[in-house]
Amino acid sequence: MSQEDYLKVDTPALMKDLRKFSDLYNFWYSALLKRETDLKQKNAELYLGYKQKGEKMTQKEIEALIMVDEDYVAKKLCLVEAETFYLMFKTNYNNKQTEISLLQSELKRELSFVAKERK
Repeated sequence: MSQEDYLKVDTPALMKDLRKFSDLYNFWYSALLKRETDLKQKNAELYLGYKQKGEKMTQKEIEALIMVDEDYVAKKLCLVEAETFYLMFKTNYNNKQTEISLLQSELKRELSFVAKERK
C-alpha cells in the first residue's frame, strides 16, 4: 500500500460500520440477557411444578424432566440463537475497532516517515 492510500481512509464509512456493529452488539446482548432470564424463569416454574406434585422425585429426575419439556427446549434454542448472534456481532465490532486502530497506526507511521524524509 502506498502512503497515499493511508491518507484516503473513508472515515465516515468506517465509523458507520462501527456504529452499526455496536448497535447490533448491544441489541443481541440485551436479547441474550432477556432470554437467559426467560429460561431461568421457565426452569424455576417447571421445578416448582414437579416439586408440588405429590410424587417423590430426586433432583436428577426433576432436572431430566425439565430438560425434555417442549417449552424449556424452545426457550433454550432461543437462548442459543441469541448467544450466537451476540458473539458474532461482538466479534465484528472488535474486528472493526482493530481495523480502525491499525489504520491509525499505519497513518501515524507513514506521517512520521514522511516528516523524517523532509528533514
